[in-house]
Amino acid sequence: MKLLILSDLHCDNNHQRLGKSIVPAVSSYIREVAPDRVLVAGDMAGGADRCIRYIEELEQNSGVALSYIPGNHSIWTDKRTDSWHEYEKLRDHHSSLIGKPLLLGTDWAVIGDMGWYDYTYREDSWSREECVSRKESYWRDAAFARWGMEDEEVTDRMLDSFRTQLEAHRDRRVVFVNHFIPYDDYVPISPRNKVWNMIRPFMGSSRIGDLLDDMPHVEHVIFGHVHYRFGTKRRGDKLVHCHPLGYTSEWQSQQIEKEIRSASCVIKL
Repeated sequence: MKLLILSDLHCDNNHQRLGKSIVPAVSSYIREVAPDRVLVAGDMAGGADRCIRYIEELEQNSGVALSYIPGNHSIWTDKRTDSWHEYEKLRDHHSSLIGKPLLLGTDWAVIGDMGWYDYTYREDSWSREECVSRKESYWRDAAFARWGMEDEEVTDRMLDSFRTQLEAHRDRRVVFVNHFIPYDDYVPISPRNKVWNMIRPFMGSSRIGDLLDDMPHVEHVIFGHVHYRFGTKRRGDKLVHCHPLGYTSEWQSQQIEKEIRSASCVIKL
C-alpha cells in the first residue's frame, strides 16, 4: 500500500499568485507517483466549497482517490455562516476522514481530524489575554474562523475525536493526520523573526502530541500548517511527516513541479 502525503496546497491563493492553477501540475505528479491513496493534511483552499471543488478536480484529473482533513483556511467563512457549517460540509464529503477512519487491509487505519490550537506554544511570559490580543492583530482566523467558542474548547473537541477513534482502533497500526503542529520541537522561538514568535500560539497544541505519545500503535504522524518543510523525522517509535507546499512566496524556486515534488512524501505500508 502506497500513500502520497501532501498538505497546504492553497490552490486558490497560489492560483492568484501564479496566474495559473497548480491543479494540473499536482495531478500530473500524483499520476507519476501512482499511489493507492492521496492524503492531504489541510488547507486545500479557503472555505469548504472551494476545498471540495479542488478535491474533486484533483481526483478527476489524477484518477486517484483523495482523503482530506480540514485546515484553518478550510473552515473560514463570512458572517452568513459559521465555521461549524464549513466543517460539517467537509465532514459529509466522500473524501473526509472526520469520524471515518480509512481501514487499509487487516492491519492499518488512517485516522484524522482537523485539530486546532490552544496557546500551549506561547512564550512563558505571555498571558492568555496577550495571545488573544496578538491573534486579533496578526492572525486572520480572528476574522474568518467563527466557532462560537474559545480556541481551547475547539481543541478539546478535536482531542475527544482523536482519542475516541484511536482507542477504537488499538488493534491496528495507525497513520494519524491532523493539520496542526503536535510537538513543540516544530515551534521553536526565533531570535530574529518577531512575527513568527507572535503567531506561535496559533500553530497547534502540545496536548495533541501528548495524546499521540500515549498511543504506541500510532506509527506515522502527519501535519502541515507551519509552511516550513521539516521533512520526515523519527520521534521514538513514530515517524513524523511535515511536507507543506505553502505559498509561492515561501518556495525555494518558481518551478511548480519542483516545489510539489519537494513538498510531498510517500509512505509505504
